[in-house]
Amino acid sequence: MKIVIADGFHEADYLIGLFNNRKNDMVVINEDEDICRYLSVNNDLPVVRGRCTRQSDLIEAGAENCDLFVALSEDDYKNYVACRTAKLLIGAKKCIATVINPKNVAIFKQLGIDLVVCSTYLLGQRIHDLTTLENMVNMLSLEDDKIFIAEIRIGADLEVVGKTLAQVNISDLGSVSSITRDGKALIPNGQTMIEEGDKILIVTTEENKKEIIDIFQRKRR
Repeated sequence: MKIVIADGFHEADYLIGLFNNRKNDMVVINEDEDICRYLSVNNDLPVVRGRCTRQSDLIEAGAENCDLFVALSEDDYKNYVACRTAKLLIGAKKCIATVINPKNVAIFKQLGIDLVVCSTYLLGQRIHDLTTLENMVNMLSLEDDKIFIAEIRIGADLEVVGKTLAQVNISDLGSVSSITRDGKALIPNGQTMIEEGDKILIVTTEENKKEIIDIFQRKRR
């Protein structure tokens, strides 16, 4: 399967690691030179610097007739344009766009995007599990791709509060792609401390989803 990862940083890094195997042909394109260098070195594969909204750049990257095109920019409109360019001009079979504004989920679907992913929308629309009133976990399956995106709200009585992501250490199970705190989105690293009230967005796989949720929902003894 040919998979194109367009833009993004930590999310792109995780998805590349998840799909980069002999069964898949990975194409990665990113506009940021530093991110290109990081993704290439970290995943040992070529990353093309270019605009995912430009047909010529996508063709140069080798993205034509891909089976899956994933747009991970922080700009909703850019992701829409990239997906439509991929679908209409280079023959992408399936396109996925991430969005920040939940109002764009329905709009983008109506405009022809196959799958639109928004953490805020998922929290509001698809609650997967309610173990307590304080801890809401939402899980979305990306169909046959076996990727799960979970958004977990951190309550005051949880064991992970006050710990860094490095201390929690879920690197073998998945990846924390973002933390929403006081209405602002943070791109975390290993030294980022988990605080009460955080909304943590996790990307994981079907087989690891239960274990990773249990880690973040474990209460203090």
